[in-house]
Amino acid sequence: MDLVVIGGAALLTAVLSAVAGLGGGVILLGVLAQFFAPTTAVPIQGAIQLMANGSRAALLRSNIAWAVVGRAAILLLPASLLGAYVASSVPEDATRLLLGGFVLMYALRPAWLAWRGSGTIPPNALIGVGALSGFLNTTVGASGPFTAAFFKAATASHVAFVATAATSQIFAHAAKLVAFGLQGFAIQDHLDVIAVGVAGVVAGSWIGARLLGRISEDRLAVVFRLVLIALGVRLLARALL
Repeated sequence: MDLVVIGGAALLTAVLSAVAGLGGGVILLGVLAQFFAPTTAVPIQGAIQLMANGSRAALLRSNIAWAVVGRAAILLLPASLLGAYVASSVPEDATRLLLGGFVLMYALRPAWLAWRGSGTIPPNALIGVGALSGFLNTTVGASGPFTAAFFKAATASHVAFVATAATSQIFAHAAKLVAFGLQGFAIQDHLDVIAVGVAGVVAGSWIGARLLGRISEDRLAVVFRLVLIALGVRLLARALL
């Protein structure tokens, strides 16, 4: 039953991301955290999203801004190692509180996560963005909501932004898996969940691409926020009760 729910969640969140451009990976993380401890849910989500971003980057490979990806990758692994150590060193309920709070913030106050600068971001600032990405990916489990605006400011077009952000996330999720592997996460113990999630993401992306423009994005945004709120509240309740 768990695999059915996770596969369905992966499919629906991929449809949501493809149609409305919203962070379906955050919802998927919230669903996984209902079944696994956060320090297990985060790397499982990372493995699934690694495949999702990999397919997107492959399709848009000619638009990748490699200089941006390279700078963002410089401190990615050390920051990921630090984040995984922090996440593995605190009680599970404390990590659930952090994750639940992040999910609710993303649902209710997304503007708090946005970069408020204007113009082109200084190239060397991307080194810090990469470090932030690594740390957040291994603590709250997702960095896209924080880093997307920086990548958008560092790229010349929307297509270049999508391609570059996806490529950066490949490295980020790979670093996440390495970091949690060193903390004891055994990916071979969860290959069934990862396989179901990857299948759901691939199918959902295919369906979403064909629904693009046929479904109201505003209505999807409302559904997106309601689902996030429900998942965030449930995570907080599990941590506190």
